[in-house]
Amino acid sequence: MSAGIIAGLAGWHALAGTQAPDPQWALETAYHYPEGQIDAASVGKLGVAWEFDGFVVRGRTNRGVEATPVVVDGVMYATGPWSVVYALDARTGRLLWQYDPDVDGSFARRTCCDAVNRGVAVVDGTVYVATLDGYLVALDAKTGKPLWKADTITDRSRSYAITGAPRVAGNVVVIGNGGGEMGVRGYASAYDRRTGKLAWRFFVVPGDPQAGPDESPDVTEARKTWDPHSAWDLGGGGTPWDSIVYDPDTNTVYLGTGNGSPHPLWLRSPAGGDNLYLSSIVALDADTGRKKWHYQTTPGDSWDYTATQNMILADLDIGGKRRKVIMQAPKNGFFYVLDRLTGELLSAEKYTTVTWADRVDLKTGRPVISDQSNFSEKAKLVWPSEAGGHNWPPMSYSPETGLVYIPVLEAPMIFSMAPTPYRPYSNVQGSVGAFPTVASWGGTQDASVLAGQPAPRFEQVLKAWDPVKQKVAWTSRVMPFWSGGTMTTSNGLVMQGSADGYLNIYDGRSGTLLHRINIGTGILASPMSYTIDGTQYVAVAAGFGGAMNRSFLPGWAAMDRVNAPRLLVFRIGGDQPRLPPRVVATPLVPAPARFRGSEEQVRRGQQLFAHNCLRCHASADSPGGYPDLWKMAPETHEVFEQIVLGGAYSYAGMASFADVLSKDDAMAIHAYLAAPVKKDEAGAKTMH
Repeated sequence: MSAGIIAGLAGWHALAGTQAPDPQWALETAYHYPEGQIDAASVGKLGVAWEFDGFVVRGRTNRGVEATPVVVDGVMYATGPWSVVYALDARTGRLLWQYDPDVDGSFARRTCCDAVNRGVAVVDGTVYVATLDGYLVALDAKTGKPLWKADTITDRSRSYAITGAPRVAGNVVVIGNGGGEMGVRGYASAYDRRTGKLAWRFFVVPGDPQAGPDESPDVTEARKTWDPHSAWDLGGGGTPWDSIVYDPDTNTVYLGTGNGSPHPLWLRSPAGGDNLYLSSIVALDADTGRKKWHYQTTPGDSWDYTATQNMILADLDIGGKRRKVIMQAPKNGFFYVLDRLTGELLSAEKYTTVTWADRVDLKTGRPVISDQSNFSEKAKLVWPSEAGGHNWPPMSYSPETGLVYIPVLEAPMIFSMAPTPYRPYSNVQGSVGAFPTVASWGGTQDASVLAGQPAPRFEQVLKAWDPVKQKVAWTSRVMPFWSGGTMTTSNGLVMQGSADGYLNIYDGRSGTLLHRINIGTGILASPMSYTIDGTQYVAVAAGFGGAMNRSFLPGWAAMDRVNAPRLLVFRIGGDQPRLPPRVVATPLVPAPARFRGSEEQVRRGQQLFAHNCLRCHASADSPGGYPDLWKMAPETHEVFEQIVLGGAYSYAGMASFADVLSKDDAMAIHAYLAAPVKKDEAGAKTMH
């Protein structure tokens, strides 16, 4: 038997064969599959070998499925929403075991972007998973039984959560956390992978100086780049919520760190400063957690330009010299190639439209920031948006073509200051970002804001980037916004799922679209491939959600078909995919008259709804992943207060809001939802 392995959130060289000597080594393959029988001539014969649809769903909300599975010795390990781990027979899809960590459902409120999970690490018969509510768990790979469980959260009064995958780095397993939008101080923790004992912790940003001395000289170094009068009470941000990479040759852990909290520099650190180590790549000694070097992609970040996007390790010929490099396409729109031994910047060019900075100065390594980036006094249209030129769906690298394949988001955002500087457990971060091309999200077509700027777009493309020539080799056709990550194969294929429910297969050299497979479910995760007994399989998890679960857009499969989580595995000669049933629209339901309030209550309820509810629940009759609150059943109206204030639906992710809403507030929101829905002259639904 041959069992190929590919998965993880980082990159390394292509494997020489289908079975790696160390499964963790195989987690570092940059989504590149080194062999296989599937090629340009046979992709048209791909069909479904098996499908798994037994994911845990709490309540009525189908959440995003973002993990790429790992296959080790014929067993596939996958995760779904709520951090549940599934072990499946990789030949047949039969469930071998399931581990449900019974995550505290209220933590869905502590996340910016859904109760998702991005996968596991597997090594030496142990599966490692990080849970939404902040625990790192080691499981026996054969039985799924917990071996140890560690609490990674330092302060549970703060809005920490975990959605990323852990990374095994030598003798330790490393995990970061999320919450950079929610008022936390970011850090990464390393635990002995056999015992679960804390080995080290690296704080990304300084803490409140009144709370005690700095934890390390690295923190003291960072403090010099912050205003002494910074908003320490708001945490600072910097959460390493996704990409963590390990280089076994140098025993180095690379962290990708997140945005500041609150977003605008002038609110966070009024006197300015780079605010290390926000939006940076930080190289750490895997044994001690001490910093070797850092490179900050976006000094003083005010635009949510995280550097948490996946990083790829490779050896490239640059300037006539073989260089060991680390590559990243972070949110800010520049593609970075760094010497991974020293942190030296080798190149940084725009891979998408960028207006916040004119260029990156290779001598200083710093961006040349433009006047267009400053929205402190008036609204500005800035490229890229807060979604970034590239977000978490992983890019991949092919040693055969020499190209990196980036899922690129092409969109600007109108940035402006918010009337409320910060609110805990919310995405209120002192600034407002609006897509100008999406009216349903409150966008504006203000001519004065758009004047003289590149025309707004709102689309997704796949770009093949040459990291040596520092330019785009080819660009795909336009796809719906926010499609999945990519995978490459040694025979030149590139695979990517898209939000319209297709698995797309390209020729990696030319960009020719070779084949499309309609599965009817939006795809966010990256595909992967493995070989067992001479048969090559391609697996992809599907299920739309994440940051985009609030309001579905035209072209997304979730607009047309039931968006249930699925895992599909393909082989040559397989069956036609099963398409999910069509979505059946339900009418708006008039609320019982006794819950309707005065016009003043309705107006106040609308404001409270916008501040507390709108990041999940869309406006009336707008399709989305969360329940339409204008379609509540009469019995739901009867228990509305118990839901909003009492946490009756907390297990399903609807936490209590009693800490920020009074009984009168809840009644006002209820009055807003109970008000009759009418249509204006343009046909849009409004409240009256």
